[in-house]
Amino acid sequence: MTGKEFLFRGKRLILTGKPPLLMGILNLTPDSFSDGGKFFSTDKALDHALEMLDQGADIIDAGGESTRPGAPDLSDEEECDRVVPLVKALRKARPDCTISIDTRKAKVARASLEAGADIINDVSGLQYSPDMARTVAEYQAGLVIMHMRGTPSDMQKAENLIYKNLCGDILEFLNTEAEKAISAGVKKESIIFDPGIGFSKSPEQNIELVRKMDFFGQSGYPVLAGFSRKSFLGKILGESVPEKRLNGNLAVSAFLFNKKTEILRVHDVREIKEIFKVLEQISD
Repeated sequence: MTGKEFLFRGKRLILTGKPPLLMGILNLTPDSFSDGGKFFSTDKALDHALEMLDQGADIIDAGGESTRPGAPDLSDEEECDRVVPLVKALRKARPDCTISIDTRKAKVARASLEAGADIINDVSGLQYSPDMARTVAEYQAGLVIMHMRGTPSDMQKAENLIYKNLCGDILEFLNTEAEKAISAGVKKESIIFDPGIGFSKSPEQNIELVRKMDFFGQSGYPVLAGFSRKSFLGKILGESVPEKRLNGNLAVSAFLFNKKTEILRVHDVREIKEIFKVLEQISD
């Protein structure tokens, strides 16, 4: 089966979208919207990372700074103190696993890559740190470019939710930033696009992004969807507690399985892996 090639740090993945790869979310924060504080210590974070790998996660995506709406900025030093020990511990425990670091800061990216991370997941889409693309290129790492307007503290302001053409505007941004990354030395095959569900989008816009996720595949880049437990699902389900939005996660995961989205960033690895097993058997 053919697919898009993804290269990072001497490794190679062929992303077919059937089934999508699963990127397990690991929040090393006290204040993330869903599970903040649960995995704040390195030991607890490592245990959860290993659990997700055993459940079938293809990538572990660890983040030390909350990007929930209204979240304050965190210093480079504090963010490094949260993520670098986890990277070292996980690389030692599972030498062959794939580690992504969710950060918009080049200094944190450098420290994480030096510790053994493979991919940098930049929620700012290269807008926050001018040196981010050069840092990723230096280590020949993978790069996720996500669409967001503003910062987590102000991304949901009304002016950041106005688009001429939602999907078209986002794809234009992603293509522009990818070209900048390539100019800085990042290989085209090392870039993934994330349209940024939940970031400077209204609930209705988030639903439109899910519905049209295959639109972004026309770029030629692999596509990552990060929808897990987000508030638009809560609105649909009438559920204010993020951890109780599992059925919404499963529904979107099944939908994006059929859209052939290459990577899903999720909390509920085991449950989603199981529905993929069923879908693979019953799909054409």
